[in-house]
Amino acid sequence: MYKNLNLGAIGHSAPFDQACALAQTYAFPGIDPDLGYLGALVKDKSLQAAKDWFASTGLRPGAIGVNVKWRETDSEADFQNSLPAFQAQVDLAAQFGCTRCTTWVLPFSKTRDFYQHWDVTVPRLQRIAQILADHGLSLGLEFVGPASMRRQYPYDFVHTMDGMRAYAAAAGMHTHNTGLLLDCWHWYTAHALVQDLERLDPKEVVYVHVNDAPAGRAVDDQIDNERMMAGATGVIDIKGFVGALKKIGYDGPVTVEPFNQAIRELPTEEAVRVTSAALDTILA
Repeated sequence: MYKNLNLGAIGHSAPFDQACALAQTYAFPGIDPDLGYLGALVKDKSLQAAKDWFASTGLRPGAIGVNVKWRETDSEADFQNSLPAFQAQVDLAAQFGCTRCTTWVLPFSKTRDFYQHWDVTVPRLQRIAQILADHGLSLGLEFVGPASMRRQYPYDFVHTMDGMRAYAAAAGMHTHNTGLLLDCWHWYTAHALVQDLERLDPKEVVYVHVNDAPAGRAVDDQIDNERMMAGATGVIDIKGFVGALKKIGYDGPVTVEPFNQAIRELPTEEAVRVTSAALDTILA
């Protein structure tokens, strides 16, 4: 596995060329590609020139997002109309060597019960998985674990690791390219174990997020957007989490996603430095 930078995930932003320079300075082998920047570079110069520029950074591409209106609240017309732009994005990402695409799955619905939610979204994800498979990309689906996310809604949905494995298997039943975006926060808040990770096949893990949880708060009372830098408190067993991923042979990107105001308030370069140091510690 390798350190991967996504500035947005740590609450910062910069033009992609500056983000790449920061990744180089602070020893990140990988970075999530900015398709808007790369697409503009292709248009302004050429595809080959853009590919040569990215290759010159020495960085590996992490993952792109699913920019499709596929959720149960989206209409069928909106879903269909969003596919052509996504196909173009996937084609561009593949040109730069990107092999991973991710999205999250909300663990609730206001209007659809579990079965209705499944029936609407699985066929859409199958279509997305096929587009990705046609371009050599895998799809990673993130389950959202905190009980606090579901309490106020009438219907719950998939919110555990094993549940997401089943959902991913259904989404990828024709293409076999769908697995998990595995976030240690959601692994922890879903009450999963190290042993659960050790039973995974490495190809089931498409992408990884790491962070930590505030101390002094019960697991089921953890709030999704109140997290800590990876390894900061020791509430989440990051040693066990990373150790299990190493044991099964996961070799993909590891990205920090702390949702933490103190990190957002740091100067961007300092936030990247702190993030790199945290990843060095937990991956060691």
